[in-house]
Amino acid sequence: MIENNVIGNCKPGFQKKRFQKLKRGEIPITFQIDLHGYTLFEAENYLANVLPKCQLDGDLVGIIIHGKGYGSGDSGPKLKGFVAQYLDYNTQVLAYHSAIQKDGGTGAVYILLKKY
Repeated sequence: MIENNVIGNCKPGFQKKRFQKLKRGEIPITFQIDLHGYTLFEAENYLANVLPKCQLDGDLVGIIIHGKGYGSGDSGPKLKGFVAQYLDYNTQVLAYHSAIQKDGGTGAVYILLKKY
C-alpha cells in the first residue's frame, strides 16, 4: 500500500499489536540494508541474497533504506515502489512499514521476517 508516501503491509493473521509496534519503531532493529545508488536489478539481487542470510542468522527485524527518490527525476522514486512490491510478494516477509522520522521517514522501511 502506498499512501501519502508511506508504505506498509502485513500478512493475514499477523498480530495487529506487533504491526503497530513495528510502525512506531518500537522493535529493536537487528540488521540494516542501504540500497542508495542501486539499480532495480542490483537491489533485487541484493535483497534476494541478504534477506535469507538474515533469517538464517536470526536477524528478523531490520530497516531497508531506499531513499526518497529525489534523484529520480520526474518519474519519481523507483526503489521505494520496487521495495514495497518486493516485500509484498516475498513469502518470508511478515510485515513492513515506512520508518519513523528519526530512522529515515519515508526514505526507509522497517521489515519483519519469518523465523527460519
